[in-house]
Amino acid sequence: MKKLFKTFVILALGSFVLASCNDKTDIDLGQYEEEERKFVAALAAEKVKIENYLANLTEEDALYEAEEDTVLVPLQFINDEVTRGMWYKVITPPTDDSYEYKISGSGYLTYPKVKLNYTAKLLDGTLVESAEGENYDFGSQSAVINYAWLYSFFPYSIRINSEDRVISGLTEDGLKVGSKFVVVVPSYLAYGSVVKTGGVEDIPANSPLVYEFEVLQIGD
Repeated sequence: MKKLFKTFVILALGSFVLASCNDKTDIDLGQYEEEERKFVAALAAEKVKIENYLANLTEEDALYEAEEDTVLVPLQFINDEVTRGMWYKVITPPTDDSYEYKISGSGYLTYPKVKLNYTAKLLDGTLVESAEGENYDFGSQSAVINYAWLYSFFPYSIRINSEDRVISGLTEDGLKVGSKFVVVVPSYLAYGSVVKTGGVEDIPANSPLVYEFEVLQIGD
């Protein structure tokens, strides 16, 4: 399955604002501005929680000395911009980098199929999702694939027709076979204000999550 190429984070932020307003009629500019201000405040509060979590890590922890994502995202209604709120670390580089992420000539992004091990944890260390050797199709509906997965797997940019198209993934080349990668994300890039059920444990609403991925296979 292929989807029209768009920058993931614009979709994520847009989804947050629209979801907050979708039960209202005659939406005006002021309401969108208010929702973006609420988003900024919520993101700032979660950033404090994430930074406190990171500050208490030791050398034995996968995210110790993690790198902060510095990509800025515009907020069109309040004329501001914010960082996305992620910290990440490449634990192991790929052992096979032959897979190439692609965009078609008409601007469609090709979504990979992967086999992997992964975990998701709350900031207090509670394991909430886990899988070993499971197959996932990024182009299909999934109860677990979210923006955190997209930013983790896809590269920062993909070259097409001698031009680099920015995807805004966290790493230069994206995750490939052998990659081990860990990232902590704010809730809007995971399950947002929804209580997520069906995993190892329920995930409370508005929960930042720590994901760890190990890629076993990847292809189109």
